[in-house]
Amino acid sequence: MTRGRSSAYWAANRYADAAVEPAPDAPLHDLPAAAAARFAALRSGLLALEGAAESVRFMGTSWRWAWEYGVGNRKLCWVHIVGDALSATFTLSDSEEDRFHRAARPAAAVARAVEEGQRTGPVKWCWLELDDRRAVEAFLRLAARKAEWLAERPTPHRPPKPRPRRDPEDDNVEAE
Repeated sequence: MTRGRSSAYWAANRYADAAVEPAPDAPLHDLPAAAAARFAALRSGLLALEGAAESVRFMGTSWRWAWEYGVGNRKLCWVHIVGDALSATFTLSDSEEDRFHRAARPAAAVARAVEEGQRTGPVKWCWLELDDRRAVEAFLRLAARKAEWLAERPTPHRPPKPRPRRDPEDDNVEAE
């Protein structure tokens, strides 16, 4: 599950040891100041979304440790700390991608991430480098929209047909 990045790229994950789980705030202390500030803004922005939760998970030998954000049991995104850089992976279903394209014009970097995403079954996997504050802010706007989409309940394609109610006293026998 490299999603367009080479194995050499993922091997540079700052937290590579499967046996050593990083603390949720570890990047704040381990990254250079500018990257740590972007992580702080990203993390606080994601956790401010209604219903969003964070977990630090080992995602296998490719991604290694990643910060996973979700709304309920649905995944919002994964944040990667590779070297001194931040990036995010997110998925879009067909309907979410359609909504994304119909919405206001997204930032160029986010639009490129969606355009270059790889389709795997029912979702498109998108990767975005978060190399400056503008990229973080643009991603948070997308994450907020996706969180809203994830929180919605699916609506039926057509309303149920009303059924006539049977009168319990009417046994369909005519009076004699």
